[in-house]
Amino acid sequence: MVDCPGSLQQLVVEFIASHVTDVCTSQPSLTDDTQRLQFRDSNAFFHQKVANLLLLTLDRKGLLSDLSMTLFDPVAVRLSQVNLHNADNVTCKGLRMLRSHQIQSVEVKNLSKVSVDELISCFGEWTLNNIQELSVSGSSFSSPQSQKGAASPRLYVGLSKLRNLHVLNVSGTKLASHALLNICTDLKHLTSLDISNCNELESVECLRIRAKTLRSLNMYNLKVLRVKETGEVLRDLRELVHLDVSENKNNHDLLTRLIPSCSVVPALLRDPFFGPKLRSFDISGQDQTQPEDLHYFLKGHPNLEFLGLMLTSLCLDTIFLDGFNITVTGVARADQLVEALRRYPSRIEYVPKILYKIFMLTTHFENPRPDVIKLILPVMNTHSSQSAIQLAGTACLYNLTKAHVGEQIHPHLLRDMVHTTLTAMNNFPEHAQLQKNGLLTLCCDRILHEVSFDKYWCARLVLDCLLTFNDPSTDRMAVAICSIIAAKISTAQTTLLGAKNEYMQKLLTLVKRRMEEKTVDMTLKFTLSALWNLTDESPATCEVFLKENGLELFLQLLKVFAKDAAVETKVLGLLNNIAEVSPLRGALINKSFLTQLELLLWSPNVDVSYFAAGIVAHLVCAGKDSWKDPTTGRESLLEELGKVVISWEQPKEEMVAYRSFQPFIPLLTALNMYQVQLWAVWALHHVTTKNSKRYCHMLVREGVDDVLRKLVSLPDSNASVRELAGRVVDVLQENGFTKDL
Repeated sequence: MVDCPGSLQQLVVEFIASHVTDVCTSQPSLTDDTQRLQFRDSNAFFHQKVANLLLLTLDRKGLLSDLSMTLFDPVAVRLSQVNLHNADNVTCKGLRMLRSHQIQSVEVKNLSKVSVDELISCFGEWTLNNIQELSVSGSSFSSPQSQKGAASPRLYVGLSKLRNLHVLNVSGTKLASHALLNICTDLKHLTSLDISNCNELESVECLRIRAKTLRSLNMYNLKVLRVKETGEVLRDLRELVHLDVSENKNNHDLLTRLIPSCSVVPALLRDPFFGPKLRSFDISGQDQTQPEDLHYFLKGHPNLEFLGLMLTSLCLDTIFLDGFNITVTGVARADQLVEALRRYPSRIEYVPKILYKIFMLTTHFENPRPDVIKLILPVMNTHSSQSAIQLAGTACLYNLTKAHVGEQIHPHLLRDMVHTTLTAMNNFPEHAQLQKNGLLTLCCDRILHEVSFDKYWCARLVLDCLLTFNDPSTDRMAVAICSIIAAKISTAQTTLLGAKNEYMQKLLTLVKRRMEEKTVDMTLKFTLSALWNLTDESPATCEVFLKENGLELFLQLLKVFAKDAAVETKVLGLLNNIAEVSPLRGALINKSFLTQLELLLWSPNVDVSYFAAGIVAHLVCAGKDSWKDPTTGRESLLEELGKVVISWEQPKEEMVAYRSFQPFIPLLTALNMYQVQLWAVWALHHVTTKNSKRYCHMLVREGVDDVLRKLVSLPDSNASVRELAGRVVDVLQENGFTKDL
């Protein structure tokens, strides 16, 4: 593996976050009529690092609410950092829990029910005096209930209390120039400020107030970047180490359209006294910049470590392609693109272009790149409603996890990748190429067999895809995925899927089309396997199969593809599932099928013979009412069943997988029909010797071992049955499952 699993600490916190109701109890609050969560273990205590991680994990999972916030009682769980990105269900009531904590850093995004001022009012005295970092990106300064025009004074009163604040991010807010003046005046320790996408800013003149303290300034996508006076202000900020004056090339702001060539950047690059301490400078999107101006700037700034050149042709300059010792964002090379994705995950204007370029490069990747996957996943999760990002993202994920490259990616990362892919498929069910990208990624043995994810959700999305699109490659991948997943979900879940008429109709249509064309291809084989697994121990699905004329179709298949062992095995496997359901056996007891079945009993292929015999074993146990026709030959079938089982040699490989042995109990206890018992014990001996680890435990758990021991101890049992049953008991004992006979 090229990656490591999560630490024990991370795994424990993940478990607690996902099982809060199991590890906590709900108690009435001592101060009001609400409920509070408390850990069941009264000695539970979380130090700050773990407490911060628990809050972060609950937020990431979208599990935060006013109730879950009560879990953070400082007596047991002490916070020092607060990160809220998915807290739509949290109100001021839940945030008041923060008053008792000593918080040094707060980051919230797009708070919908709480204003910035209300958030600050939830801080305790220690936090107000000591908090150093605050990010309220995309949030509102005034509550929805506040009166129009009240935002500015509330902003001043709220932020002015945070006198020790060093880092402030108000990007994407309705920050006005006079409010920025208040910030610069009151927050005397401010070293880092992000005012990106603050479209109401008319001037940044007041930044001069903080000329001696500001070390980092982000001004992405501001219209004032096209105002000459802004350049003069930036020249005066001589302590800046980082400056971002990047733009979105497709900015359609009115001022931008009127004066498209009035950027302050070219003049800054030509000024020898500008930014003497700069180590990081981002001019992405400033495509009017000339190479010679950039070269001049670089010569005067030998200590520069980062240069943002995304959405410009400057990143193609040979100076950056010849081992120039500086980190660059752009589209010229893989390292530029990866750096761009790392730095601009929230820029909806940049991300699709970055992902598309990464996709073009990943087609040639020969080594695993978990670092790139870890950058793509949060970007896709953040922009889950953007089809362009989801399309490019799913394409990249496929290239980054396919073939031998994917084999070296850790299952935990693949799990997260599958979840993100399924979310994209769920959000864009009509997008053909995106769905195909998802199917390509999922159609992987390692992912389907070794990775833990919501397989029922996956199966449903795949079957929906099968219904929506009439495309041969989509059909093939969808049924391939479904054929494997249907065997890995619960019988209750297979019933939910298989009992849906539309799904059954589509699957049977695919089978019928191949039969009419007399074509045995992978789509047919996968579809038959999917139907087989969907009907396994699911009477409701078997009923729908019969209702949709599946039996007639499958009997025709046996004739059209006679002697094709692969088709015969899958067809008989499904019919065996129907034969296990007592009320449905009558549908199989007709002279035409039974004649065909008797021939298949003696197939030279043991798989075919085995399933044919299984059908016979169940059918002969049907009531007399089902065998009213004297020509159906129940006794002769029973006699043939005994002979054929005795003739079998144990195959080298496991032929079949069972979810449960419950259908075997009526066969093992079938009175006066040793042939039926013989087939059942042969089957049990076969699977327990081929996969003892799985099936011995299942035998004991379901009580089948007691039935076998009884068969061994009964003197009037058939000798062959007694011998085989004894062998199964021996296997059980060899694997540690011992009981006295």
